[in-house]
Amino acid sequence: MNEMTLYRFVRPTAVEIRDGSLWVTLEDERIISTPLYWYPWLEDATPDQQRHVELLPDAVYWPDLEEGLEVEGMLRGIRPSPSAHPTHTIDNA
Repeated sequence: MNEMTLYRFVRPTAVEIRDGSLWVTLEDERIISTPLYWYPWLEDATPDQQRHVELLPDAVYWPDLEEGLEVEGMLRGIRPSPSAHPTHTIDNA
């Protein structure tokens, strides 16, 4: 199976944030849901930032937030590492 054939099966067609979850509809009509708290950067975003989304062949991207999620990771239930998105910075000055 080539790369574009694989993408055909996981291509997102719609995104919705509601009831504390992120819902992604795929081209094959499956719907993936993951808890919104898994993505603090998205949970803390404004409604406008959450709505401004780009659907890529194998991912969902929020350009205003400069963040995105791969569909494969969502399908596997992979929760992003907290260290990937630190919420605090340390001032060494």
